[in-house]
Amino acid sequence: MIFFGHLGITTGVVKTYEKLSNNDKNSIDYRVVLVGSILPDLIDKPMGAFFFRSTFHNSRIFAHTFLFSFIILILGGYFFYRYRKNKMMSLGVSTCIHLILDSMWLYTGILFWPYYGLNFPERPEGNWAQSSLERLVSDPGYYIPEIVGLGIILFYIIKIYKSKQIKRFIKKGNII
Repeated sequence: MIFFGHLGITTGVVKTYEKLSNNDKNSIDYRVVLVGSILPDLIDKPMGAFFFRSTFHNSRIFAHTFLFSFIILILGGYFFYRYRKNKMMSLGVSTCIHLILDSMWLYTGILFWPYYGLNFPERPEGNWAQSSLERLVSDPGYYIPEIVGLGIILFYIIKIYKSKQIKRFIKKGNII
């Protein structure tokens, strides 16, 4: 997945949870959900592709591990228990959804790092931007989640716009 799949599908999953739960409907900050949905890529792509390319030969490293998401979830649990704030928990859940959408269970050496050792397995990345664009137009497993994600994002953008809740979303991150 590139971008909209992560953003849209994660937003859809969290919004579905919010609707099904009996929690306050304005308790989730979707700005945090959006950041968390792409946080592993925001961290790992530059680190793995530019800073540590000759070391790891992989652009899925630290932030694509269960340990990364688990630490955020533990911090989220602490902040929720101590201060009744759920932003860190939302961030952790969103990064976990990112790992699921990236099928990280197929890359156990990355997902369960450092259990299998301190080195990350090499992934022949080549030019990941070019290969992602090629897959985007040729691989249904790649472009269908992007289309679905884009549809979900557009749905919520239109909903926020029509309900005149743009300022509320910008200030509080709420989606009605």
